[in-house]
Parts: sequence; structure tokens; C-alpha cells
Amino acid sequence: MNDSKPWTNVDYSDFPAWVREIDLAFSVTAQFVLSGNIRDIHRVPPIGDAPGRMMTTPGVLVALLADRAFDLVYSFDPVDGIALEFERAEGIGDAFFPASHLGRATASTTGRLADLIRNTRSSDAPRVAVLVEYASRLWAEEEHAGPDLRTLLAVAEKHADRDVADSVIEDSPGRFECGIIWLADAMQDTPPWLARAPGVRAINIPLPSLGVRKAAAEVFLKSLSAADESAAGAARVSLADLSQGMTLREMDSAVALAVEQGLDVSRIDEAIRSYRLGVLESPWTDPLLLQRLAHGHESIGKRVLGQPLAVDKSLTVLTRSAMGLTGAQVDGASGRPQGILFFAGPTGVGKTELAKALAEILFGAEDAYIRFDMSEFAAEHTEARLIGAPPGYVGHNAGGELTNAVRERPFSILLFDEIEKAHPRILDKFLQILEDGRLTDGAGDTVYFSETVIVFTSNLGTFRLSDSGSDAGDDFARWGDDYDDTAAKVRGAIERHFTDQLQRPELLSRIGDNIVVFDFISETVGRELVAKYIAAVIRRVQARHGVRIDVSPDVAEIIAQQAVANLAFGGRGVSSAVETVFINPLTAALMARPASASRLTVSALTEAHSSWSITLAEHDG
Repeated sequence: MNDSKPWTNVDYSDFPAWVREIDLAFSVTAQFVLSGNIRDIHRVPPIGDAPGRMMTTPGVLVALLADRAFDLVYSFDPVDGIALEFERAEGIGDAFFPASHLGRATASTTGRLADLIRNTRSSDAPRVAVLVEYASRLWAEEEHAGPDLRTLLAVAEKHADRDVADSVIEDSPGRFECGIIWLADAMQDTPPWLARAPGVRAINIPLPSLGVRKAAAEVFLKSLSAADESAAGAARVSLADLSQGMTLREMDSAVALAVEQGLDVSRIDEAIRSYRLGVLESPWTDPLLLQRLAHGHESIGKRVLGQPLAVDKSLTVLTRSAMGLTGAQVDGASGRPQGILFFAGPTGVGKTELAKALAEILFGAEDAYIRFDMSEFAAEHTEARLIGAPPGYVGHNAGGELTNAVRERPFSILLFDEIEKAHPRILDKFLQILEDGRLTDGAGDTVYFSETVIVFTSNLGTFRLSDSGSDAGDDFARWGDDYDDTAAKVRGAIERHFTDQLQRPELLSRIGDNIVVFDFISETVGRELVAKYIAAVIRRVQARHGVRIDVSPDVAEIIAQQAVANLAFGGRGVSSAVETVFINPLTAALMARPASASRLTVSALTEAHSSWSITLAEHDG
């Protein structure tokens, strides 16, 4: 039996909205279906001399029903059977319903519950309320129900219909002799007959609002030490803000985890992260991270050639996050991603390579970078690939590519390549990711992006050919333009695309000033790339075939001239030229080399009829 002291003539104005709605609707409603956040705890304000406290959903309902003048309140669930939770006067329960029918659930317990509800129709019966917990489990069995369950559901349906009719005919609203409250996981679990019944009211219990979480934070954080009231106040704001999307029960568990780890209130964000992700250590709190970022220009400059401004801005954004200053101008904490970068500019200039390099600096491994080609998500239905199919659809249990990836690697760089090619509905998902740092997948589970870095790439605003093959116009940047001119054209194209074409300026506003414009590669950089690619080919031949290759300066110059003849396609164009001019003819020449040769020199490179050929000479030394 519920041991809490029953309420009497309570003013419910300060209670959660769902409690107020039940209190109001009991005058005209025989049954309720509560769904949503039914397994949470709730902040109950002070009542009389009793202080405010936390209560479970059933606990709140039992006290409310007692205040609504019900004489007996029973609970039922498929595991523990029927229990008496409240009895207005001793002995009423024994006289109304046999004590032998209470206790552990058996095969006939649902039939006994039907008898209990039927007994309330007696003229001398007390007013009875029943809480049916885990109702979704009963309804799931409705199609294949046994006789006892069929009887219970039929009795409940008739009860909902008849009590409303009696209330109207007898002109006695507010005196239902039996109230039934079903606690279900979701409203879609509700049987059609219950949804149609006029005497049934459906109420959703929402996740706690920011105000509720702030009030709860004050209670939960009493168990953590604080340097002063200012620190405690900041922690309350931080806990309330970071716990968006969490239940109060989860907030309490996160604080308990902080206590177990010996954290004080200033580190409540670490406890929230640990609870959500199941990870105690965070790369973002690694003391060596700032050192790696400080030396990032040197290490990244060896991988991403000719883009010092892009590298500098990217490192600035990530250093800000590593120091905990992202969003510091706004009061409170944030669950947004650690960094947001929009890499824009010509193709083949190092956007993807920079994302990989940043992943290695931040998380110690290049494979902490996860790429999504957004040209594969140009159709609306491909949303299911990212977040998973909803219940009832093929592949529902498989999850989504994006949500699964973040669950498996919460500390990662997520690269969304050519974002402008994604369907607008899919782009809408990024509004929630960038603003709240979370996303609900097809199964209804929440995935958190608070430890990730989001990187978009785009070629918007750079030179291209129209469908007719003619110059697309002066609004596009071309190779040879001044960098400032290139940056202005690229930014203008991005703004027009999101504002005018997609009509989603709010997505652009969330990206803010984090647009990083890459420059076209210069001839000098192109030649550096040629040398880099040739060296890579030589290493591969040595490792794979045991042959050492030397390239004469004259041949290297021919390769470089051919590779930098058209730099509009950036590093990819250079790579393609090296493959055509050097790798293809080298392959043919190696096939015809003397079997005993272990060191060869590429002494000549010639072109005839659009085909290149290489002359290999055995090394003199």
C-alpha cells in the first residue's frame, strides 16, 4: 500500500500541467490514457506543512485520486498483479474485494481485475480507482488474448461508454464510481476501441521543461560540494541546460554518477557526458590537446598545401572549443557540437584532407573522421538511411548510418560532403543537430552530437560550366582570381543558395561565421603536389616489386608541366595528370623490364598520338 500521506483539497495550480488536466477532467471523464514520460519522477510543490519532493507518476496519481474522494485506489501490472494502494477507512478494501485476490499475477489475474471493475457497479460499492501500469503489454496481446484478458478489455470499454452516459442522464457529473488510468508507453499502442470511447481522455506527459529542470537541479545538486553559492548557481544552470531531452530520473542518475566519480559542481558537464555516452575520459579535456592544436599549423601544413588561411581559421574554431569558450557569450551551457565548420571552395584543394588531419589532432586517429557523401541523399526517402526507418518499415531495427556512427564513435569529425546536394528535408535534420546537439532516430531513441565536430563541404560559388557548356557567368570564382574576390563570390553563392533557393536561412545562421573558404591551388603548390605524388609512386614500386626507381630531373619537369597546365580542378586534376603522364606508362615499362633489374632510372618521357611512353634505363651505380 502507498505509504505517502494523502492530499486533501490541494491547490494544483503549481503542479505539472498533466496533473492539472487530470484534476480538471475528472468531472467529465471516466478513464484516462497517460503516455510519454510515464516512468519519470516529478517535482511536487510543498503541500501544507510538507516540503516539496520528488514522486513517481503512480505516486502522484494515487495521492491525486485520494484527493478526488476515491475510497479505494488499486494498482495492477502484469508482473505483480493487483495491489491496494490507498484505503480511506480501514476495512473497506476487505469488504469490497477479497484480499486473496491481491498479490502476484497469475493466469486469472486479469479476470479478477475485470471482476473488481464490475463490482463498482453495485449500488453500495465505494468509489474505486484503478491504475493499470504497463498497459502497452496488455494491448499488445489483445489480438491473441485469452478469455480473461478479452473480458477485462470488454468490461473497460463498456465502463467508459456507460459511465459517461450515466453521468449525463443522471445529471451527476464528477461522481464516476470507478476511474481507470492506463499507463502506456505511447498513444499508438492504444486499441482502436479505447481511442473511440467518449469517456476516455488521452494525456501525454512531456519531458521536463527548462524551468522544471532548473527546479530539480537545485534538489539534485545538494549532494555535490560547491566552492560558493555562485559556483552552485552556475552548476544549476549548466545541469538544467545540458539535460535537455533527459528525464528527471536521468538527471538524478547523472548527479549520482558525479558523486561516485568524486566530481564537484563545477564539473557537472563531465557527469552529463559520462552518463549519456558511457565514456569517462574525453579527448576534449586532454591537457595535451591544446599543445597539439598550437602546433597544428606545422603538422597540417605538410598535408594540406597552399591553404594557410583555411588551416588557421579551422584551428581557431577548434581551439576555442578545446578551451571551453564556444558559446561563452551566452549564459548557460550548451549541448551543441564542439565545433561547426563549413569548408567551401574549389574541388580538389584539400577540404577532405584537412578534415582527416583535424581528426588526427583532436582524437588521435584519422579514422575518427566519418564521411557522408550527400549526393547519395538527394531524394527525400533517403532520410531513413541517415536516421533509420520508423517502426513498421523494412530495416526499422537496423538504425541509421549517421545515428549508428555517432553512437559507436561519439568523439569524431562528421564530414558531410557536398551538402548542397542533399534533399531540403534532410537538411532540416541539421537544424536540430546544430542547435541542440541531438537527434531522434527512427526508433525514437536520442543520439547526442555534443562531442562531435560537424564539417560541411561545398563547391558553391566556384567556376563551373552550364548545361550548354558555356561559361556559367561572372558570379563564380575562377583559378587566378584574388583570394579576397574568391572568398566574396563563394560566400555570396552560399548565402543565395540557402536563403533564396532552399529558403532555409536559419541553417545558415547556425553555421554563422564558421565558413572557411579555400583558395585555388597555385602553380607552386601544384608542383609540390607533383613531387609528393611521384615520391609516393616510387615508394609503392619499391615496396610492391622490390625495384628502386629514380626519375631524372628532365622527366620530372615534363610531368610537372603537364600536371599544372590546368589547375582549375585542384589536387585531383594534378593527381589525374600524374596518373596519365607517369603512372600508366611506368606500368607498361615495368612489365617489360629485365627480370634481374633492381634499380632503374626513368630517363625519358615522350608523347605520341595522345599516349605517353617511358624509357627505363638500368642504374649505372
